[in-house]
Amino acid sequence: MYSKGTYIINENYRPIFYHEFASLHQFRQRYWARSYLGWPLMKKAKPNISHYALSNLQSNNYIQKIITQNVDEFHQKSGSKSILELHGSLSQIHCLNCGHIKQRSDYQSILSDLNPKWNDFLKNIELGKINPIVRPDGDIDLPHGTSYDSFNYLSCIQCSNGIYKPSVIFFGENIKNSIKNETIDLVQNCKSILVIGSSLATYSAFRIVKLASDLGKDIAIINLGETRGDNLSFLKIDFPCGDLLPAIADQLTKL
Repeated sequence: MYSKGTYIINENYRPIFYHEFASLHQFRQRYWARSYLGWPLMKKAKPNISHYALSNLQSNNYIQKIITQNVDEFHQKSGSKSILELHGSLSQIHCLNCGHIKQRSDYQSILSDLNPKWNDFLKNIELGKINPIVRPDGDIDLPHGTSYDSFNYLSCIQCSNGIYKPSVIFFGENIKNSIKNETIDLVQNCKSILVIGSSLATYSAFRIVKLASDLGKDIAIINLGETRGDNLSFLKIDFPCGDLLPAIADQLTKL
């Protein structure tokens, strides 16, 4: 996970890899059970001051395009436009067989009907009787040894035998070529890049900065802690984004 832009490995947490989700029923049960419990909390989550500062800078033409690794749509919720979601979005799911797209909120209602006992557990979370940790990808932290054998999920309503997967990039899954090509196009046509709140630990993010460097673009980084792109940037500010970005936006929009 990321903490203030620094990549931290939680030894007690093991993410589900793409090949596991795509091929094994028990891994899909685990994913959908934990996602089911975490979804309402994800829906209630709101953008922070950094998101609103970026929206402010963009609306005043200091930033043209945003490439984000996040899957929570906070940039859209804070008013930003022209956003490329590098790793997809949790708001939709799609069938791995026929490509049928469904809204995640609609699927939540279906999961509730299919899993009355899990729905009771969810109600206790919503009432504040249980306060689990929700990860940025919507996965909820449940005690070690929790059984997911009773959790039911729906197959594709379009082709009947396909399985739905959230429209985000899993560990071990390749980013779509269309997204890669759009990213390359954005970097090639920009004057400079500002990296905000990322250690660039994932190669999909570092690759963008590497390409910008190879093309001679100016690169600046705002991040609390070391990043993989520090030696490629002309400016590195080691400072919390939530403290710095609003001040920058405030000063620039007064000009």
